[in-house]
Order: sequence, then C-alpha cells, then structure tokens
Amino acid sequence: MGKLFSASLILILFFIPAQPAGAGSPADRIFMKNGDRLTGIIERMEREVLTVKTEYSTEKIILEWKDVECIESERELPVLFKNNEILVGRILCPAAGKVRVASGLGLSREIPIEEIESVNPATYRGYFNAGGSLATGNTDTAAANLSTRFEVRTARHRFTVEGKINYAETEGVESARNSLGSLKYDFFSTRQRYNYAQILTERDKFANLNLRLTQGLGMGFQFFDTRKLRLFAEAGISYYNEDLEVGEDKTGASGRWAVGLEYEPFPNRLQIYHRHEGYYTPESSSLYVRAEQGFRIPLKNGFGIYIETDYRYNSRPEAGKKSSDALFVGGISYEYAYW
Repeated sequence: MGKLFSASLILILFFIPAQPAGAGSPADRIFMKNGDRLTGIIERMEREVLTVKTEYSTEKIILEWKDVECIESERELPVLFKNNEILVGRILCPAAGKVRVASGLGLSREIPIEEIESVNPATYRGYFNAGGSLATGNTDTAAANLSTRFEVRTARHRFTVEGKINYAETEGVESARNSLGSLKYDFFSTRQRYNYAQILTERDKFANLNLRLTQGLGMGFQFFDTRKLRLFAEAGISYYNEDLEVGEDKTGASGRWAVGLEYEPFPNRLQIYHRHEGYYTPESSSLYVRAEQGFRIPLKNGFGIYIETDYRYNSRPEAGKKSSDALFVGGISYEYAYW
C-alpha cells in the first residue's frame, strides 16, 4: 500500500505538487449529500472546510466537509488520512460516502470519506501586519507597529515563529520602543495531544528591560482545529533570564500556561482571535502575563484590515514602572499560505 508517514508531508507537497487543471473547463466534481453537484477546481480541504474555485464565479466557494458526499479529481492531489498516512493520486468516487485514491505508482486506497483528514493541505501559512498613527496640531505623535506570525504544520509536527515591533514618538521624543520574538515547536503524539518546546525573547526600553530570554518545555491539548474554530491550552515549566538596564539582573524558574483561540464565524469575512500566556515564579511570588486579542476582516487577494489590543501585566514591576501596559493597534494585514 506504500504507507508514508506524516513527517514527509512537506517534501511531498514541495516536490510532487498538484498538477494544474487542463486548459479546458474545470473537471473536479463535488457531490453533496443534498443531491447537488458542483464542478470546479478543488483547492484544498482542511479543518473540515472544502475550498473550490469555479469558472463562473470570482469568489472561492466554501463548503462544510460534513455536507459533502463524495469528490472526484482529474489530477493527482496529496491526501492525508486520519491515521497519518499520506497518498498522492487521483481521487475517485466508487460509492456514496467513499473515495478511492489512485496513485500513478499503481497504489490505491479506498476509504470512507470521513476518514480523510485533509486534501491538498497547506504546508505553511502566516500573516504580516503593519499599522501606525500620525497626529499633528496640539500634540504631535507618531507610532508604527509591525508584526508577523508564521506556521508550518504536518500531521505530527508544527513550527511557529512570531515577531513584533512597536515604536512611538511624542513631540519628537521617543515614547515607546519594544519588541518580542518567539520560536515554538509542537510534536503531536495524538491528533490532539502534543509536547512543546519554546523560546521567547522580549525587549522594552521603557520597562527597564534590555532583554528577557525565556526557554520552556510542556504539554498542550488541541481541543479544536478546524477552519471555523481553533482552540488549544498548554502548561509547562520555563527558565528565564532578565538583563535589566538599571538594577540587578534576574534569573529563575516559572510555571507557564497558555491559551489560544481563533474563531471564524463568517468564512473569509471575519476572524476573531485571542492568545495569551502567563508565567508564575514561586520564588518571588510574581506573575507575568502577555495577551493579544483582536479581529481581522479579509478583503481580497490575501489583504485585509485588523484591529488588535496587546496587553502586558507584571505584578512586580521595577521601581517607578507601572504594572500593566496596553497597546491598541490597527492597520493592514496580509495573509498567505502554500498548498
């Protein structure tokens, strides 16, 4: 049967890409449980959502996977099964509720359609956000905010990279300058449980912080991972080192927790998200929390607008510093993915 493990998914998608549809009319077929039939180009099925492009509409058609009876493709597509097996081939419809993946290598697999995890899945996705403000008159202020998030995902592995930079001036004098960078690796032992390793770096000139380096290990649980809803929770331990601009540097161990939520009530129209992580240090009885929440409104060709609130709380700030900071940002967002 030629079973391939999920760790090879990226190589398959990069070196055996889906062949483009022929010059004629799109030939992929989607059979719905209500009896409807749709002809177009199957772009992907991922997180229980099937995306189809048709020649009679400039907008992509979004279908709930639970409403699909069967699909057929005229070209070879990578198919990931729920048992983490991958097969690349044409998708045929031998019977209602079943599909057969027929590879050009002579391999074939027939399974119930509900055993498919994804079709032509994205190997990576991410976004760039750019925002800012400018005011003149009684008070001259200027601010700029840049952020990015990049994620690579296979059935068992997920890499996430994040970065943020915030800068502001008031009356020509620098009033804010902070940044962070994060690298995280998740290994899924099951479809929902995973172990993680993370490195987080932070700088904040106006919080007396030259550099905070945090390294940690822990466990996570992916409650939902669909196009409409993603929800996870994590818990673990971390070791941190703080290089302070003024005062004695700090090191220690902390307990860490994190929660992440992405909700898309209207596909390709509105995305709501919330992510936060907290660190508790028993030695000093201190608590540090950082959170981001907001929404994106997709427009066209990956571009959209976003509004976000970033919040940080430190229960034991340096002398003369406040315990909490809140930043409200908005601007242009660009989302991308490869499949």
